[in-house]
Amino acid sequence: MNRREWNGNIENLSSLLYSSGMKIVTSSEELKRVDLSAKEIIPSLVLMESAALQCWFVLSRLLEKSSSLLFLIGGGNNGADGMAIARHAYHGGWRDITVLHTATRYSEEHTVQQGLLEGYPIKQLWLGDTNLDDLSSYDWIIDAITGLGLNGPLKGELSTLISWVNHSGASVFSVDIPSGLGDLCAVSDFCISADHTVALGSFTQAHYHPLTRSRLGNLFVANPSFPLTLLDSLDVAATIDDEPLVIPALDRSAYKNTRGSIAIFGSSVKYSGAARLAANAAFTARSGLVTLYCDPEIHEICASNTLSVMVRPYRGEAVEGFDAILAGPGWGEGREEILKVLLATSTPLVIDADGIRSLARLLASKGHLLENRNAPMILTPHLGEMRVIGEAVLGRGCFESNECPEAFFNQLKEVAQSLRATIVLKSSLIHIADPDGTITILEGLNPSLGVAGSGDLLAGMIAAFLGQGFTAHESSLIAGKILFRSAQAANERVGYYDSETLLGYIGLAVKEAER
Repeated sequence: MNRREWNGNIENLSSLLYSSGMKIVTSSEELKRVDLSAKEIIPSLVLMESAALQCWFVLSRLLEKSSSLLFLIGGGNNGADGMAIARHAYHGGWRDITVLHTATRYSEEHTVQQGLLEGYPIKQLWLGDTNLDDLSSYDWIIDAITGLGLNGPLKGELSTLISWVNHSGASVFSVDIPSGLGDLCAVSDFCISADHTVALGSFTQAHYHPLTRSRLGNLFVANPSFPLTLLDSLDVAATIDDEPLVIPALDRSAYKNTRGSIAIFGSSVKYSGAARLAANAAFTARSGLVTLYCDPEIHEICASNTLSVMVRPYRGEAVEGFDAILAGPGWGEGREEILKVLLATSTPLVIDADGIRSLARLLASKGHLLENRNAPMILTPHLGEMRVIGEAVLGRGCFESNECPEAFFNQLKEVAQSLRATIVLKSSLIHIADPDGTITILEGLNPSLGVAGSGDLLAGMIAAFLGQGFTAHESSLIAGKILFRSAQAANERVGYYDSETLLGYIGLAVKEAER
């Protein structure tokens, strides 16, 4: 199967499994509540069989008929799901199946499923009595060890088993979530790295932390027959937006003065290219006029290399007449005084890179610096900058690798609400946190985008759409989708690339989205 066919199958599976109300992120505690409520209506074993069938529906379409299967079975209901899937595999015609039990204590449903499994000619082993080296020949490993209920690191034999799985070379399929992950587990904890995962009922915060998402591989969600009224009652921690991008086309009479005028404050002797990348990205995102304010000593450098941009040396004058302002790309340190001037304007403002660190220093020293600001404000940090601004806002350490996914989502929401700003957190995903407490997630997972300058392009596009009259949320969402779509197209056509190469694909993606 070639890559195009594989990707097509994955997309088809996603469309078959998804249903209304399921593209949300909730908490494992909320899913536990729904599970318990569902069991008051539907027998537990019926729900378990349905969950197993949903997982087998995905897994069976990924397997070759000759594939050998090793099931890793925990002692709880996740392990019980795994044994039910093993039975479905046998009914589907697979014969090279082994079940490896990893626990000594079992839930009631697990005991029932183990009894059912005894009636099948499926090989069963126990972890304490097995040499893992004897299991090295399996094509697929089905991970059904811990599920969503985990709240601490795995130790001892299970830790050794996870290390063995991650170095086995087999394809890995996880039931609900890779073992070792959980809403209350530190994201630095050891866990299985899966190639495919089926979440049951809903995604949880552990599925969509920036440092855990890549460990789940291709991610699906399926309903194990929970009543839809119960799923609709879930508290929403975030929503997943994978809808096709549509933006209004420009009016045929549009010209430069009607397409938005933006100002960019950035560049320094050390980083002269960042603001120019942002400026060019703004043009590809339909801005009509772009003005770059830079340090006087690099004015000639910036002006000579940026022919379409008006370049002006900034000497402390008032900033007026713009539809949006971007501050920070390549700025360097010591920009607090300029940033105070920009914060005092009534113009929508995007703060990126060194501008975020300057804002953090201002907040730490001035307290309620933003209390009189009413215009939209957007911050575009990566995880390191998020830690800096988060600590300045919350007054405590935050966004650390030893924290859990639940803490991450709570802190992101708290920072956005405290600043009354939209936070666009950049990683392999994009998390957009708005002041109203909502979080929207865009899928990325394209390593070709991990290149210097891609964040400058995103910031430039966000400012461009702000300048065209879109809201802070809309501008962030549109720009994020454009960046990911452009990166996908560039990767497919030229492989790896630099940020200047990506610019041309941005313009094409914007044009394709127009309706």
